[in-house]
Amino acid sequence: MLGAIIGDIVGSRFEFNPTNDYNFELFSPQCSFTDDTICTVAIADALLKDRDFGESLHDWCNRYPHPMGGYGGSFAQWVHSPNPQPYNSFGNGAAMRVSPIGMWFDNWQDIYPQAEKCAACTHNHPEGIKGAQIIAYAVFCAVTSFDCPLPPGEFEFELSDLVASALSDGDYDMDTDYEDFRNKFDETCQGTVPVAIDIIGKSNSFEDAVRRAVSLGADADTLGAIVGSIAEHIWGIPHEMKEKALSYLPDEMKQVVHDFYHACENRETYKPRSKGKPKNDIDVADAVTMMRWKLGWGDMNDALRKSITLRNNKTATANDWQIEPMPEDEEKVSDIAFAYGISEEQMAILKKGHIPAAQEDHWFMYLDDEYIHIYRSWTGICAFEAHYKPMERGYLVDRLKINHALAEFGVNGNDAGLSLFKYLIIAAIGGNAESAWMDYVISWTGTHLKQK
Repeated sequence: MLGAIIGDIVGSRFEFNPTNDYNFELFSPQCSFTDDTICTVAIADALLKDRDFGESLHDWCNRYPHPMGGYGGSFAQWVHSPNPQPYNSFGNGAAMRVSPIGMWFDNWQDIYPQAEKCAACTHNHPEGIKGAQIIAYAVFCAVTSFDCPLPPGEFEFELSDLVASALSDGDYDMDTDYEDFRNKFDETCQGTVPVAIDIIGKSNSFEDAVRRAVSLGADADTLGAIVGSIAEHIWGIPHEMKEKALSYLPDEMKQVVHDFYHACENRETYKPRSKGKPKNDIDVADAVTMMRWKLGWGDMNDALRKSITLRNNKTATANDWQIEPMPEDEEKVSDIAFAYGISEEQMAILKKGHIPAAQEDHWFMYLDDEYIHIYRSWTGICAFEAHYKPMERGYLVDRLKINHALAEFGVNGNDAGLSLFKYLIIAAIGGNAESAWMDYVISWTGTHLKQK
């Protein structure tokens, strides 16, 4: 939330006078809060008081009817209307005010419906709602993932996961490059949200992210607010920057900011980077939530429905992906015997394999005449190698090799590996994989608690 306010204030003087100077002065006498800050404070206040989002927005915006830069035309009419109604907008205002949602709710399943409520009181166009949902989800992921200093490798993995998840979950172009939007003023969610997410993926600190957003020469204050709202929970905000930004706010806004962070901090489940919680204190439920995305096939929307049917236009072969062989060192691999039946119809689906189509696809799979081969898509390591043979009715998987390198992703031990393999196979053929996933969670949780 405060990251959004800082991005707004820093970008305010460039909203209608854009700059490409990355080294601009962050705070100057020409800076002020704009409608972005007012709306963000209104959403935070609504959460604190369990108040309707639209009612709180209308109230706060009427307290400050003439902010720097003013309100957009349709939103201004909404603000001044005695009976405000949504006006089918897909403007980026839906995304710039939503960061308190991502901070407030503990369960990621609450994020999308609450973000929709936050947007729909004004921006009820599907693209406006989607933009709000994606930014709220990105803020939530940043809060729950980046809760302590991480080694460079882990940090890059978490950051790339956040970017891939946010872009793919919103059906945005995974190849978005924010530089392609330089000096293009676009007030839509479609033209702002993927740009903001890409900036996050290419930044290395809170200040760097805000500078990239503001100096793009686009909608400086709003892009700065959206980027800042996510960056805050990845890198933290320098204390002096917080203090300077708060000096621009009237007392009643400062009070909402103070009360909102105080309410968040008092929840055990809230883990901002600034608190520096040890990594092994991560909440089990939060960890399982993130693992569901990291270890599934990659389509979060299908994961919510508990099943994924693979859809390839061609049959995958070993030549369709850059892969590594299963290690030959017996200390790096488990080779276990078990019996798992697959019907003719199910095998027909599996034999198509899976060729990743986007960055969020986590697995590559192909089958030969004897083995099911499953690889991590980003690294190409062979995760599973399952031997199968034809039976009178269908097929039988009778042996499974598990690469111990999967421990990097939390897959510790044969029980967890076997459960994850079953989960992937059942999900791949469109079955209900929930029981297999819960077996994996039980295996992982037992190991996690022992380590603690």
